[in-house]
Amino acid sequence: MSELRFDPVKKIWSVIASERSRRPEDFLVRRLTANGEHTEVCPFCPGSEDKAGQEIFSLRDAQGDWLTRVVPNKYPAFRIEGELQRFAHGMYDCVAGIGAHEVVIETPKHHMNIGSYTDKVLKDVFTTFRERVLDLKKDTRFRYIMPFKNYGTLAGANLEHPHSQIIALPVTPDIVKTKLTSAQEHYRNKERCIFCDILNQEKDEGSRIVYENQDFTAFCPFASSLPFEVLIFPKRHTHCFEKSDDSELSGLADIVREVFRRLYKCLENPPLNMVVHTSPPSVRRPSQPNYWQSIEQDFHWHIEITPRLSGIAGFESGTGFFINPVSPESAAGFLKGVN
Repeated sequence: MSELRFDPVKKIWSVIASERSRRPEDFLVRRLTANGEHTEVCPFCPGSEDKAGQEIFSLRDAQGDWLTRVVPNKYPAFRIEGELQRFAHGMYDCVAGIGAHEVVIETPKHHMNIGSYTDKVLKDVFTTFRERVLDLKKDTRFRYIMPFKNYGTLAGANLEHPHSQIIALPVTPDIVKTKLTSAQEHYRNKERCIFCDILNQEKDEGSRIVYENQDFTAFCPFASSLPFEVLIFPKRHTHCFEKSDDSELSGLADIVREVFRRLYKCLENPPLNMVVHTSPPSVRRPSQPNYWQSIEQDFHWHIEITPRLSGIAGFESGTGFFINPVSPESAAGFLKGVN
């Protein structure tokens, strides 16, 4: 089982998951034949369901064929079996690697790039995210649940069949806790959602907006850390992604497909990460009865899409500052201009 270890100086958690280092190398690369077909048997393709692991969830069409499938990650960073244990190793704090690590097989089609996603496929993916997050939030051992997608080898994808992942954690990640605390402080001082304030300013200025529809706005954030970083927010204030109805998921599919398409054309099929940030489970904590008490008012769920165009060098690693060579205004202008 993996183990979470806390750095008392940096105040961050690391996941020590040595089991994942035993992945066979040939599992990471898919050789293609001249006609574009893969030569190995893909565990995510129809007909290979027995190779992907026991099905946790699926969406199916009227004929009973699957549209999306959820299976356990074969090399999980966290395991669902066991009790949540916190313990010390001398002065260091540790937590047992209890959690969940699921793979969402997004479509039966093996070959699909970010420029060819359809609204239907993306809505099915987000519907699957919604149902799995709702289910995982019932487990009181979990402190944070995060759907995410790695696309391309440089962004961490190890299989070419379109897929994403969902992780449930026994602790709240520090970067998430910072967001939650900032939102809480802003609400206490101004009685407004900081994310709604950001959306209003982006709408007023307009120079960083990439695309919007009736329900969502996509924009390059004012203090973008990396080139062509895009945030997507619902226009309606809501703290929970998983409370989105089918109509809202249709709007979400539309805007994500459009952002994907523009990134694909502008950056020639870049590797990227997509993360869904929803509110943490409302687990009652006897020692902290007011923990995240105002979260329904102060937090606003959102999606981060980050192309991986360059690595992290010494300056970024040593300071935590990022040098972004493309201003968000320029990035938004490029993306907005894509036909």
